[in-house]
Amino acid sequence: MILVVNAGSSSIKFRLFNDSDIKNPIDILDGLAERITVDGAVSFKYEGNKYEYSVDLPNHEVAIKFILEKLIELNIISNVDDINAVGFRVVHGGTISKSSIIDEKVFATIKDAVKLAPLHNPGAITAIEAVKKVMPKAKMVACFDTAYHQTLAEEQYLYATPYSWYTEHGVRKYGFHGISYQYIAEKMAEVLNKPKDKLNLIVCHLGNGASITCIKNGKSFDTTMGLTPLAGVMMGTRSGDIDPSIIEYMCKQLNADVSKITNILNKESGLLGLSGKSSDMRDVTGGYFSGDKDYQRALNKYTQVAADYIVRFANLLGHDIDGLVFTAGVGENSIYTRQLIIEKLPLLDLKLDQTKNEESYGEYKYISTAESKIKVLAVRTNEELMICKDTLNLIK
Repeated sequence: MILVVNAGSSSIKFRLFNDSDIKNPIDILDGLAERITVDGAVSFKYEGNKYEYSVDLPNHEVAIKFILEKLIELNIISNVDDINAVGFRVVHGGTISKSSIIDEKVFATIKDAVKLAPLHNPGAITAIEAVKKVMPKAKMVACFDTAYHQTLAEEQYLYATPYSWYTEHGVRKYGFHGISYQYIAEKMAEVLNKPKDKLNLIVCHLGNGASITCIKNGKSFDTTMGLTPLAGVMMGTRSGDIDPSIIEYMCKQLNADVSKITNILNKESGLLGLSGKSSDMRDVTGGYFSGDKDYQRALNKYTQVAADYIVRFANLLGHDIDGLVFTAGVGENSIYTRQLIIEKLPLLDLKLDQTKNEESYGEYKYISTAESKIKVLAVRTNEELMICKDTLNLIK
């Protein structure tokens, strides 16, 4: 079996796969350990049943041990060694360009990237160290959100800052959500029956965190997030792109330091900041159509920024665009967000099929009419499955 781990500073999302079929691993369990270091709770779903436990979780190692104990207790595994490998989602891998078995060199790179992802990489590091102690025989693989974007050319990843900032300090666009984009590219090659290396897509990964990526010949050609996940499109609580001078200006206005303003841009901006009410797209769209001016202001900005980037990426691909894809929590489920973004793209001559847009669906659905110049789809991403497959490919 393969265990997939997505760890934060106080949580561990986990999913267990049966790897008897390498091409199509079977998802058998998913769960969450949360409030680690606070008090502790573990929950997971297995064969239609939900299991919930309140348990003291002082650290990630105790959380991993407790999860494994419950898997053995419920006969999901017979012992720890049934799990061949553990695949970890790691947000930042610097310039590592592919998923990698975690050896000393890779682990050192993950640690070094903490300076680039101080909110995300520490959780992964703690989880890796915990698994190494609790499951010493399991092979460990790191799957990086930044890896897929290492195909960007210089003119895409460089900023117009002193070149020494890049060579000496690593200041460049890294991009994120790469595991999701990798999955979407592979899924769309299957859906469109087209070789992945000839596939040209614009993919909108819209969740609480959001980014858009231009995929050319199956590879990331440009993306919206930058040195950090704060850049690019407007998000649930993140501002996306702003005039950088705003930071110095607001430091003076609020008598605050840079970290305080950056925290506001990360956690109090975006939909939450412009509406003053909520970062949840369900609240925003509901308020938008009920006439709430705060929510209308927020959603109009959100959809316009997304549309602007889509047009920009369409220009990079020219006339050969195989599809515009909406994915992640908002992209997959928010009917009205998709509709409003498409309405702001007259240049692309898209034709939305409103009935299809509103229909429920499984893995994917077309939401454009036959007359649409570009196919438009909603596709459910599966980052855990992608991590599982990458892990399997490396350990086999």
